[in-house]
Amino acid sequence: MTARVYCAVLLCLSGCWSSTEAAPGLNITGGEKIHVTGVCPNTKYEAEMCARIRFVPCADDRDCAKKNEKCCSNGCGLACMPPVTVKPGVCPSTNNEVVRCIRKDEELCADDSECPNKEKCCSTVCGGHQCTAPVTVKPGVCPITNEEISCFRKDDDLCADDSECPKKQKCCSTACGGHKCTAPVTVKPGVCPRTNFEEIRCIKKGDELCADDSECPKQEKCCSTACGGRQCTAPVTAVKPGVCPITNEEISCFRKDDDLCADDSECPKKEKCCSTACGGHKCTAPVTVKPGVCPRTNFEEIRCIKKGDELCADDSECPKKEKCCSTACGGRQCTAPVTVKPGVCPITNEEIRCIRKDDDLCADDSECPKKQKCCSTACGGHKCTAPVTVKPGVCPIKRYKPGQCAKIRFVSCANDSDCATNLKCCNSGCGLHCLAPV
Repeated sequence: MTARVYCAVLLCLSGCWSSTEAAPGLNITGGEKIHVTGVCPNTKYEAEMCARIRFVPCADDRDCAKKNEKCCSNGCGLACMPPVTVKPGVCPSTNNEVVRCIRKDEELCADDSECPNKEKCCSTVCGGHQCTAPVTVKPGVCPITNEEISCFRKDDDLCADDSECPKKQKCCSTACGGHKCTAPVTVKPGVCPRTNFEEIRCIKKGDELCADDSECPKQEKCCSTACGGRQCTAPVTAVKPGVCPITNEEISCFRKDDDLCADDSECPKKEKCCSTACGGHKCTAPVTVKPGVCPRTNFEEIRCIKKGDELCADDSECPKKEKCCSTACGGRQCTAPVTVKPGVCPITNEEIRCIRKDDDLCADDSECPKKQKCCSTACGGHKCTAPVTVKPGVCPIKRYKPGQCAKIRFVSCANDSDCATNLKCCNSGCGLHCLAPV
């Protein structure tokens, strides 16, 4: 690997480039796209280095001369690079607060493939990388620390990670900023009930009658009280299925409604504990939500003389498959749901300057042929458009400056389907280009 880097970066000898000719039997001019396994390296060259380094440009893995190389973004565009290995495990945390760095640590490794056995290439405290044994993370949850303790000094770090603790103990934070081996706490299923902090005036802080769920009998959980203590409490029943009805926001309230329930467990049968129009809670039958999506209402082009009538309250009041949908003038009426086809609409070009608003050539996906969707246009209209492919991953945050754009060779794209293998169509600061996801 070192020889190849020196050859490309410093010497650029013809002998080096002869090794990048097409391997026998590898089609690099046409045919199906080739996906090389592995992950692209994190190497990102600075802008001033790009003009000095000679790369083998590529659009996808098929363009890379060697079967074991991938088409990767290196900060100067897309180039053929050897994939890196990512070993299982987690790098240990570095204590950045305690160590004061005089200079940056050396880069003793580039990725996990350069490390022996199970070691990983991990960050050091002072910004370098070195081969390090991964840490063990044991199952369980560390207990809550008492934030009210006054600390005279920082506690010692008696452990670095879970691997240094005996049996099932974990390396947990202490109240004064250190770490020590501690037995994990038990977390029982269920949810603690709501506490009404607003209506209760506390004379003193509540007692700490438990520390965690393991100290509570049967299925009870260790829950916070309204006055800041903790006590064993029966958990509330999991939220019941269904949706609470919409409250009428136009009601004038003279006083706040009573809280006749705290959660769904206090309501009979299938009823749910729902908000009332005047800020209280009461047991209410859930409303029916039918499948489908309500059609778009064009609020901008309609001038309303009066508010629309409330011809339905929820989907249960509508016949067959119709849904209770909002109207353009703020009412509600039973409406046939629109079809939403799978896929995602392409991104519109925000840099286009519009002379006038585009026409609405469709209202929803049902009006479009085959797999096309009703998508927004750059100038505010709608038209039937083929959906784009959205690949997994997130676009990198890096944005090149305008002065760098002319120096870097990109592969332009309109959406992810234009990009080879696992590359995504991302905004690089120089437009939309195929980049490796982070």
